[in-house]
Amino acid sequence: MTVSLYRSSPDACTALAAQARPPVDYVKKILTARVYDVARETELQPARNLSVRLHNTVYLKREDNQPVFSFKLRGAYNKMAHIP
Repeated sequence: MTVSLYRSSPDACTALAAQARPPVDYVKKILTARVYDVARETELQPARNLSVRLHNTVYLKREDNQPVFSFKLRGAYNKMAHIP
């Protein structure tokens, strides 16, 4: 189903969001992933110029601030953790 969120009513947006919710077991897998043993929670950084352009508050999640300076840490660790 294709819905333009710019022209839709709030009810249509809510219905679309409800359909897009992942299954609970998927969320549980994310929250219990072993990657949290090696990754740290990174801070949100205000994107001032983008916020001004969009007339909204925008924050960037800086995954490149991980100790290994890579945003690919989570995927790489997950791949290695599942090698037999």
